[in-house]
Amino acid sequence: ATSTDLVLDVIDALTTWDKWSNVNSSFITATKLLRMLRFLRLCKLARVSVPKIMAYIDRMIDIQLAFGYDVGKGFVTGAQEVCTLLPQLVDNKQIHDMLTTKLDSDRLAVTRQLGLLQRDRPWTAITVKTRQATTSTLNIMILDAMQLKEEGFLDEMEYKLLLNAIQEKIQLCRHKGSLVAPSSPETQLRAVSWLQGNERIAEFFLENSEILNFNINDILISRGDEPKGMYILVSGLLEATYIPPDDEMDEAIPNYEFFTDLKFAEPSQDYIVSGNAVGVLGVLTNRPYSYTVRCDSAVQAYYITLPIIKEAFNLAPHPIMGLEASMWREIGIKMSMMVLPTVPAYHSWPVEKLSMRLEHAFVPCLKAFKVFVVNELMEDIVLLDGICQDLATREVFQPPSYIPRTAHRLIFPKSSQLMVSGSCPETKLMIVPSKDSDELDIMEDEVDDLQCELISNVSSRCLYHRVARRVSVESRAPSARRGRGKRRRGGKRVNYRESVWGKQISSQMIGGASEREMTSKYYKPSVADVPEKLEPTKPKGVQVMGPTRSNTGSSLQQSEEELYNTMLSKLKRPSTGNRNMK
Repeated sequence: ATSTDLVLDVIDALTTWDKWSNVNSSFITATKLLRMLRFLRLCKLARVSVPKIMAYIDRMIDIQLAFGYDVGKGFVTGAQEVCTLLPQLVDNKQIHDMLTTKLDSDRLAVTRQLGLLQRDRPWTAITVKTRQATTSTLNIMILDAMQLKEEGFLDEMEYKLLLNAIQEKIQLCRHKGSLVAPSSPETQLRAVSWLQGNERIAEFFLENSEILNFNINDILISRGDEPKGMYILVSGLLEATYIPPDDEMDEAIPNYEFFTDLKFAEPSQDYIVSGNAVGVLGVLTNRPYSYTVRCDSAVQAYYITLPIIKEAFNLAPHPIMGLEASMWREIGIKMSMMVLPTVPAYHSWPVEKLSMRLEHAFVPCLKAFKVFVVNELMEDIVLLDGICQDLATREVFQPPSYIPRTAHRLIFPKSSQLMVSGSCPETKLMIVPSKDSDELDIMEDEVDDLQCELISNVSSRCLYHRVARRVSVESRAPSARRGRGKRRRGGKRVNYRESVWGKQISSQMIGGASEREMTSKYYKPSVADVPEKLEPTKPKGVQVMGPTRSNTGSSLQQSEEELYNTMLSKLKRPSTGNRNMK
């Protein structure tokens, strides 16, 4: 009724008939106008509507910023690719230098704005990165479907249905306006690439690290300082300025992991955003820093000291999938993305296809090798650090470089055939396995190769291979090993882990190993748990305490003699038969 009365008062006040001719009508009209002021109470509804309107406006702003962030990342990627192809497009050195300087300055300006945007609105950057990763995965699925169709696994109808389903997902991903919430600091630390799938090391770092706050213009790393730890950026923006080392380093790469090209002799500058680790190459090589890191804004970062990192290396000591190997693998992928496009076989490969190519690459520990044999299971090899030499051509490879497929045997610095300085670091190779090849299978075949030379060959082979080598080392042709096919991993294989680490067993892994730790790929068994490892035979005059050890040693010695006699008899049978036939 009150609302109806107010509506009638409004109609009455706004009608054009003559109601101002007498005092009574004017008084009544003024009273009705005052009653109309009660409409102001409707402003209380703004308390509910204003936040919704502001949320809608913020959402539209985020969508536009996400589009701008996507365009900015595309510009940065395009500028890097143009800088790579510029020597092939421009012959004039002056024009080439001018264009390179302009492209680098524009790239740095856009990168800085993208970093500031990620600092102020982290959900925008995360949304764009998630969308790009999803779109890239779907594009790779389209290429795989096309390959399956060409190989005959899919017919035309199945290919069209699969292609339409993938394209619908791509359109949904491009036009969906939902935003991804930013991650917590703990989640960002766990999301570091070399910690993926290793929750034990991630928990160890969380327990033994702390978040430090830095103000603008604070220095995290100074050029020339010795490595003392590593930073994992949580929020903020860092500026890295690289200055080439004073001394020429032909045997090692500079201590700087943010290169965008292979021009190590020229200064460079780059910006580091949240989620990146700073100082990884320093803790791996212990070489002085070749760059300075300055805070371009307020920064929060995890700081992990060098002793903690070295202890983490012992907790995950696997020579292929351990923590140190995973760190080298990340650096190797960055280097390989710059090295492989210079190889003629990869000139026309897009970035996504090249990334998929390096997805199964690994960086093994090669500290026990003198001569490394390139077998048929290795598709590509990239030298990351240290030097090596082709045994046939005597060509010396300096990092980073691509090892050609014509090289079959590589000499490492620990071999007497290669003369190097005393400061030459350990050689690191990024190995890209062939299709359907296993990393451990590759390295175990490598250790078992006749042409391979180790520092200690006796400690690197199990009982079966030691006896087999004693029997048939003269009858087996070395050239026959080169043409062999891929062998399946059996129960008795060369222990590659022992060939690298020897008998150094972490004291933390001996004794109280839980069932979860034993099933982990980072579990390092004790001496008693390794079936392939033999205890040394005791001299006759030495007495061993305890009945268990004596029984074990005698049984192992008897089993070795029985296996030797059995294989010797098997080897003699065909030779005796051949003589009788003759």
